[in-house]
Amino acid sequence: MAVIKDKNVKVNPWYFTIEVGKGSERKRIKRRGFKRKQDATEAERALLNELGQGLNLDASKTLYRDFMQDFLRDKKARVKQGTLDTYTALIKNHILPTLGDLQLGSITPRHIQNLYNDIIESGRLSGENLQKVHTLINESLKKAAGWDMIIKNPAAVVDRPIATLKEMLYWTDTESHMFLEAAKVDPLYCAFLLAITAGMRQGEILGLRIQDSDTKNRTISVRQILNHNGKDIEPGAKSASGIRAIGIDKVTAAELGELGHRVKERKMLNRDIYEDNDLLICTELGTPVSPRNLNRSFYRIIKKINVAITKRIENGEQVELLKKIRFHDLRHTHVVMLLKMNENSKRIAERMGWSSIKMLDRYSHITPHMQQETAEAFGEMFFAAPNGTSKEVNSL
Repeated sequence: MAVIKDKNVKVNPWYFTIEVGKGSERKRIKRRGFKRKQDATEAERALLNELGQGLNLDASKTLYRDFMQDFLRDKKARVKQGTLDTYTALIKNHILPTLGDLQLGSITPRHIQNLYNDIIESGRLSGENLQKVHTLINESLKKAAGWDMIIKNPAAVVDRPIATLKEMLYWTDTESHMFLEAAKVDPLYCAFLLAITAGMRQGEILGLRIQDSDTKNRTISVRQILNHNGKDIEPGAKSASGIRAIGIDKVTAAELGELGHRVKERKMLNRDIYEDNDLLICTELGTPVSPRNLNRSFYRIIKKINVAITKRIENGEQVELLKKIRFHDLRHTHVVMLLKMNENSKRIAERMGWSSIKMLDRYSHITPHMQQETAEAFGEMFFAAPNGTSKEVNSL
């Protein structure tokens, strides 16, 4: 073991060498590039300590991109395909370009923090997806440490990035009725209806089976979902709490009942080529509806409504265009409606398939307006005289 200064190197001339192993397996390790003798001495001491704790020196030289291939392969048996696709895209497009060519043992907290800083400054990922990047890096390096490929997880000391929530969009009751009226003749009308009146996720709606739609007792059971690729039907839901029963109103139940009859008629008409997946929302031949086609229909209807409204505006009417929101925002719309009804937080969470009522914190910017409405309604009730006129409040 020795710490030496290379006289032929002007920048960062210090290096150290140590010998490990015994007999024919004995080999020399050299680490260069230290500015001061003290830096080389500390690095030497740290490496010896790591080797003493069981560090697999050969494994620590594994490139991070090679390790992440195995990491994703291990994940495949534990997560749904949609989740795996998301992880794969984040790793391939945002993690490996920066960290992929580093050896496991060379990755430092600074490397990881620099990656986060670059992502934030470029704005190429939302805060939520940046948090997923952190989770993937932290989990993978924690596993590497558990397998003695590295001594400690460098991501463990890097702060989890903060996700700034984007402004939440939703429709008012009037806007929702306006859309549903225009969508009434669309083949996917019931998909839009379920999103607004039951708050179901897109995959839950497109994966809904006829057998899971009890229109007599007005109950829907979420038991399977359609993957984001629009091809694979997966058992279960997005999470364990997502497997649930949802009560529906009479109007929605009636619409679903009629749709069920139409689906059965199409099945009989096309029996020779019909693909029976027992889906309620499906194509003419029984195949799943592509999420992309559902979104196309959704935006087409909004555009049609706004073309008509624009003509009214040009004729001098004081009307506003229908807000362009995402299909997923119909779920937010449903939650806002429940909040306006002063529905119990626990019931809302159960209805939406959330594991915790903390998800309602996302709607905190909406509730203050509702509190004011509640206060005004209370005041009108409490200070109203029996004959309907306001009581005078006598000052003391």
